[in-house]
Amino acid sequence: MKLRKNILIVDNNCELEQSVKEPLLKQLENSGVSPIVVRAKDGAEAAIKSENQKFDMVIIDTEVPRLMDGGFVYGIHTYKNTQDAEVIVISQKDPSDLPESLRSSKFFKKPVTPEELINAMITVLNVQHHGQAKDANTAAAATKYAVDVRVINAVIKATTNVLEQFGVTSVKMEKAGPKSPQECLMGEVSSVIDIKSQSFQGYLSISFDKGSFLEVVSTMLMEEQTELTKDNQDAVGEINNIIFGNAKSEITSYGVQMTVPRVLLGSDQVVPCATGSAGMMIPFSTSKGKFYLTVVALPIAKAT
Repeated sequence: MKLRKNILIVDNNCELEQSVKEPLLKQLENSGVSPIVVRAKDGAEAAIKSENQKFDMVIIDTEVPRLMDGGFVYGIHTYKNTQDAEVIVISQKDPSDLPESLRSSKFFKKPVTPEELINAMITVLNVQHHGQAKDANTAAAATKYAVDVRVINAVIKATTNVLEQFGVTSVKMEKAGPKSPQECLMGEVSSVIDIKSQSFQGYLSISFDKGSFLEVVSTMLMEEQTELTKDNQDAVGEINNIIFGNAKSEITSYGVQMTVPRVLLGSDQVVPCATGSAGMMIPFSTSKGKFYLTVVALPIAKAT
């Protein structure tokens, strides 16, 4: 029986898929590997496809639309369905200009010939099939972590829905990026919730700067708030209880457990994290400020 290997090609036209799919299948026809090629036309579709299917290899053309604006690229090594995937990057840029999450990937500067790409793909698939990379990854396997992109999407949806209900309609999601867990939370008032599943443990935080927080609290209390006070700071707990409450049913349906949110006040708050943790932050802007959704994955030791 052949070993199935799922390959995701992120390419906004069919040229890349058409140039490698048939030759790859032909060259592996008599091998023990059966490649299944799936194409995503942009970063958003890649994120959706990786929610529902595990991939062993991801090939990314960095010029495709909506690739650098969302979380797919920045979380590619932490999402459960792509965390073990071999990533091949094709770009007009230099490797140093790519997001940090892509810099360690196998890189081809455009233009690249189909033969070069196919040879690289076959080498990777053969290594995966015969287990030649196993020893090199033994140490890293003990600290693997994975965050389900569906959890992040559920919180994003709940956050924007709740703020719109409070009358904050100018919310815009900005470019996601890596966030060091050792750095302070970005806002003045934050709410943190621990989350855990079979493949993930870590936390989510929503952190408001002064402007965005006062905007939300003013609409919530139906009275203009111009300064942070003890009275209105307590409202962040209520706001985020509502947000996480809205997201809870969807998140728990994915097998993820959540704790009760805890409130952190002040701009210098740090959530203690173990060595090997990794984080991603998604900034949002409102008409009066910014708030930040941060997800941090803690390393999980695997049973030997």
